[in-house]
Amino acid sequence: MPAKTPAELAPTERRSLREILAGHECLIASSVFDPISARFAKALGSEVGVMGGSVASHTVLGAPDIVLLTASELVEQARRICRLDAVNLIVDADHGYGNALNVMRTVQELQAAGVAATCVEDSVLPREFGAGDAQGLTSIEEGVKKMKAAVLARGPGPMLVVARTNANVSEGPREAARRLLAYQETGVDALFVPYLKKREEFEIITQDLRLPIMVAGSDASIFNLTDLASHGVRVWLWGHQPFGVAAQALFEAMKAVQEGALPTELARKPTVQTMNLATDADCYDQLTQHYLK
Repeated sequence: MPAKTPAELAPTERRSLREILAGHECLIASSVFDPISARFAKALGSEVGVMGGSVASHTVLGAPDIVLLTASELVEQARRICRLDAVNLIVDADHGYGNALNVMRTVQELQAAGVAATCVEDSVLPREFGAGDAQGLTSIEEGVKKMKAAVLARGPGPMLVVARTNANVSEGPREAARRLLAYQETGVDALFVPYLKKREEFEIITQDLRLPIMVAGSDASIFNLTDLASHGVRVWLWGHQPFGVAAQALFEAMKAVQEGALPTELARKPTVQTMNLATDADCYDQLTQHYLK
């Protein structure tokens, strides 16, 4: 059989994120943080991947989620993932890395990297001196300016802008609803609602929203895809637990080797199929046959 050409090796066609948000179902998004995790998401049939600022910080810096990551580092990690064209990648850009003008620069760079959507939130980041543990929020006025700046910076390009607030955690669901109602008038494409603990919070926050909704990091009691879809939720993300699971498995394997275990004795050894999928070995084998022989 003749080798496949690069065009024949192109990824299978999938819906755009805009098409997904315009639909009537709620999809489960995959947490992705590097090209391999994005490849796995695609193989599992996931159309949407989300790279959080937290896992980007873990992966790039080996640091906690305290906004030590720079915008350039976030963009470069997103670019590595988008190069594969494996999923519609939604990138959590936190506060946009500064004021409204910084938001514009961040949005432009992420759009150039090929991401499907960028999330911008109204949190005060990094944490201010003496602020304590409570999550600080900008004023709604500043939040509105940031969202408008993000939309302007995106321009006619294909990337979507998603407005996020963490107000439910510190101020309650009514304040979260008030902020999201203001943000949906700015021209953003969707709204991001994280950290819901009770269905009552979900109902209060979403009752007057008309844009597509993303929900992430929320309690399992709210999880019902049919019900979520009927309330305008189009994307559900459990969180970024897979990264922690992967980190634990890596630590245990390295520990076993350090303590004298033979490679053949390691638990949860990867299959050939898994490693081929991780490295896209079949594709590269065909390219080698086609261009190097």
